[in-house]
Amino acid sequence: MPFENKKGISKKETELIKACQRHETLAQSEFFRLYSAKFLGVAYRFAGDYDIANDLLQEGFIKIFNNIQNYQFKGSFEGWMRRIMVNTAINYLKKHYRMYNESVEISEIETLAQLPNILEEMNCEEIINEINLLPAGFRAIINLYAIEGYTYPEIAALLEIKEVTVRTQYLRAKQKLAIALDKKKITYATKII
Repeated sequence: MPFENKKGISKKETELIKACQRHETLAQSEFFRLYSAKFLGVAYRFAGDYDIANDLLQEGFIKIFNNIQNYQFKGSFEGWMRRIMVNTAINYLKKHYRMYNESVEISEIETLAQLPNILEEMNCEEIINEINLLPAGFRAIINLYAIEGYTYPEIAALLEIKEVTVRTQYLRAKQKLAIALDKKKITYATKII
C-alpha cells in the first residue's frame, strides 16, 4: 500500500482545504507554502534534477487545486496529495523516458535476490544521492517500492510494464546502488531499503 499519513486532519487544515475548494488565492498561497518543501522532495526523488522537480511541483499543485473539491475529508489528505504528486512524476517519466518490458528468467531474479544487501545499513542521504544517479526507470521503481510503499503489481500498472520487469529492475537497481556505494567506501548507518 502506498505511503499514507496516519495523522487526522486538524481544524485549521480543514478550514484551509475548504477555502482552497472555494478557490481563495490567499488560502492556495498558504497551502503551497505549507506543503511545497515536502512535495519538492518527492518530485526531486523521481526527477533527479531540481529544475524538473520544480516544474513537477508546480504541475502537481495545479492538479491538487483543480481537484481539491473532490477530496471528501476521508482518509489522509496528505496521502491524497502525495498520490497526485507521485502520479505527476510518473506521468513525466513515462512521457520522457522509455520504460522497458523485459523477459527475465526466474533464475536471474533468484540470483539477484541473493546478493548481499548492504543497502539495509546505509545512510538515507547517501542512498538518495545514489538513487538520483540511476537511470530513470530504476529510479522510479526504487522510489515507488522502497520509499512510497507501492507493491510490484501496483508499480507495474502505474508504469504500464510487466510485474516481472518491476521485480528485476528493482533488484538490479539495488545491485547498482550497492556497487556504487561500495566503490565510494560509504559508511553504513541506517536501514532504509
